[in-house]
Amino acid sequence: MKRKIFLCTLLLLAVVLSTGASKQSDELKRMGIFISNFTETTMYEFDINELSDEELIRFGIGHNVINNPKSTVKKCTRKNCQYGSSVMPKEAVAASVKKYFDLDVEHQSILDDDDEGIYFDGKNYHFNPEDYGGGVIYYAEVQNVRRGKNNITMEGELYNTKNKKDRPGFFVAKAKPHKYNGKNTWAILSLSVEWNEDNDYEE
Repeated sequence: MKRKIFLCTLLLLAVVLSTGASKQSDELKRMGIFISNFTETTMYEFDINELSDEELIRFGIGHNVINNPKSTVKKCTRKNCQYGSSVMPKEAVAASVKKYFDLDVEHQSILDDDDEGIYFDGKNYHFNPEDYGGGVIYYAEVQNVRRGKNNITMEGELYNTKNKKDRPGFFVAKAKPHKYNGKNTWAILSLSVEWNEDNDYEE
């Protein structure tokens, strides 16, 4: 009887440990996906206290072009489409900024001296989708996590989505617990990448 109880206890412990390891692995994957939302839009170095509305708007547009094109990117119907072939509702941009940064964005146009760039007409952003995506896209693999009282630090490596052996640098990201649409997630606080010496990436 004692032997059976002992074996049952070992089996139960193995199940608990396996379940714990599985949950930890799932959390690391979710964290990697979270950080990848920034790296895929080439946001590699920032602190939210220093981010401008222009940078947040570019993120919001880029994030949706890459991840939600069917639901957020519409064809421009204006004559000549001076500011680009596509439009995106301001709500989509604001939602992405709120979800990933927990910030409210001040909507505005982002135009250069030649009146080119991103135009905001009060309802939609006008832009060229070709300006987003393309080139090498790096995702994040979270390998270490440190938990603080009000924040969490995620550390790991970047990798080429087309070649996981291509790992150009290490990152450190800080985030805070965040609830969005009733779901527990994180809001980014800062991200920093240390590029390998042989990597030719330039910001």
